Amino acid sequence: MKRATLALAALATATVALAQQTPPTPAEPRTNTTPQEQTAPRMSEADKLRLMNHCMRLVQAARPNLPEKDIKAYCEKKVESYASLR
Repeated sequence: MKRATLALAALATATVALAQQTPPTPAEPRTNTTPQEQTAPRMSEADKLRLMNHCMRLVQAARPNLPEKDIKAYCEKKVESYASLR
């Protein structure tokens, strides 16, 4: 009886050790990422407005003779391209 118990214990120990060493098969899905890591947060309208105002100030300072509508169009494109990266 002791031999059977020892054999079963050894078999159980070997099985556990083997299970710990075996890497997951490719068929098993890996779920180690959280949904927050998969999607980037969207830029709020307040953030877009801040970026727009900052861009307009910088461009006006660099090119004071440029028409405001051109500056606004340029900055809108820049803010949208930045927002789409996030």
